[in-house]
Amino acid sequence: MLRAIVVLSSACQLAALLVPNLISGFLVLLQSIMEALFLPFRLLFNLAVWLTTGRQISDAVTSVGHAIPPRAFSDVLYHSYGPAALVVIGLLLFVLAIGRREIWLLWLCFLMHGLVGFMIGAPEAALLFPALIAEIFAFREIRR
Repeated sequence: MLRAIVVLSSACQLAALLVPNLISGFLVLLQSIMEALFLPFRLLFNLAVWLTTGRQISDAVTSVGHAIPPRAFSDVLYHSYGPAALVVIGLLLFVLAIGRREIWLLWLCFLMHGLVGFMIGAPEAALLFPALIAEIFAFREIRR
């Protein structure tokens, strides 16, 4: 039962960490495609404004296509992919600790999941809370 709780909690935490970046990536891709489709029309309208108002031609050309810069890789690594890797490593250590009945592997698993909770913050770390509780109960079971 403890394994199922930890696996389910870890899977929910992984989904909460990775799915928003996946959706954001698809939206940025969609935005880039739409900008490419509307690029000729935007240029034509800017040229029409240039002809009627007398603005400089460089203003019409530079106003074409303003892409949103992506998040910095270090930010994504620290807040999404690093904690996701630690959740998976902690899950594997938990399964190994329960199978071998070794307390030091369980401590390492608890430390990994606690570090993930610290890295991602309180609202998202609530998904990992059942896993931490199950690991505490596993301490008692291994000591018997």
